[in-house]
Amino acid sequence: PSPIIFDATVSPEKLSGSNLEFIVGSSAAIGDGAVSQDPPAFEFPTGGFAVKARVVKNHPDLYYKLDVKSDYKPIAYRLIQMETLETIHGENIPQYFLYLIRDACYVDLSVYDSLIIAMSQIGAENYVLKNQTKNQMEAFALPVFADYQDRPELGSIIAFRDGVFDESLWQNKGWGYGYSYLDEPQHNNLVVYRGDSESDVIAEIKRRNDDLNEWLGDRYKVPSPWTLDFSTQEAKDAIAYVKPFVNGVFSQYRDPYFSTTLLVFRRYINGCQTEEMITIDLVTEEVTYSEVRYTKEDMERLENISAHLSEKAKKYTEELPAPPHTDPEGKELNCLNLYAWYVKIDDKLYGVIKTTWRYLKYVENTESFISYYEEYYDDSYILYDMTDSTATNVSRDDLVEIVGTRNVYMGEYGVGVEVPMC
Repeated sequence: PSPIIFDATVSPEKLSGSNLEFIVGSSAAIGDGAVSQDPPAFEFPTGGFAVKARVVKNHPDLYYKLDVKSDYKPIAYRLIQMETLETIHGENIPQYFLYLIRDACYVDLSVYDSLIIAMSQIGAENYVLKNQTKNQMEAFALPVFADYQDRPELGSIIAFRDGVFDESLWQNKGWGYGYSYLDEPQHNNLVVYRGDSESDVIAEIKRRNDDLNEWLGDRYKVPSPWTLDFSTQEAKDAIAYVKPFVNGVFSQYRDPYFSTTLLVFRRYINGCQTEEMITIDLVTEEVTYSEVRYTKEDMERLENISAHLSEKAKKYTEELPAPPHTDPEGKELNCLNLYAWYVKIDDKLYGVIKTTWRYLKYVENTESFISYYEEYYDDSYILYDMTDSTATNVSRDDLVEIVGTRNVYMGEYGVGVEVPMC
């Protein structure tokens, strides 16, 4: 397939999502259309936030997180506005929230009467996503939730119609991981079977979470990250600092499921990451500021490297660039990405644009008959000096000497790494 050229900051190109087969009300087992004689077991995780909700609106635009993941093809997302019908587990769950779901997994969940969703919050105050369709950053007044593994097809949503478990959500090709044929549930997961009622499922989730709360005690109680109702002046001042969207700061919430209570805010300018971060501990309300702080004067001096990056992405659609360290002979270009970020050192301001290549080489093993791919990584960098108004193609070693190793690949070039065929 043709490589996907993706500008991870300004998103000028669309990724084509696959259309999923989706049949409402189907009870056919996954496979070749055959109906299994055994009831399908569906595993639902317990222990995190859980709500009974319904779909209010399906947003048509595609979104991307502002993560630094330019080495691989970025993930396209859709947003679904939900209304909370009942809080199953958690405190101060908002009446309305946004659910972030991978575009590849997206189906119209509004066809169901209700949904039970296990989720974690990924954003608090002024969470920002990149709207790829409109090519702009967007901040949201509603809190944003998602599956804590970023894989809802693994079992975090149960659909109901007429108060009964509706299997049709698990009959499309994109959500086939939810079904298992189990004698016993794994870990503490709840198993839902064909014909189970919504009321019984909710009651069982509550019972399991009550048992978990009793066992963990105060260790499991963490202040609500979406209310941000802090008591100390230090924490209140930090929220006031990051609140204005023009400040270019957004938050990334670390879920307590992974044993952390930190609420982390990072500044983005022109859609590009900076190293400025503010962290608030949800339990102690201790605030930590990064050593680097961007001022209003700094932001006025910064050149918009997003515009340069967008121009470069357009050129790449016309002619693919050659990798500097890898011979492409006999290899397939699997992914070509762009990313940009800002750096501040001793009051000097820099911008970096990074191009990354990933190639695959098919290796046929005639002795064991187990073939595989070798993956080759390559990249190049452009350094923008805001003081001197210069743009220079720079080697990795020279770049590290000037701005450090943040977002810079430090591995070995020209060496293939074995990856599975799938």
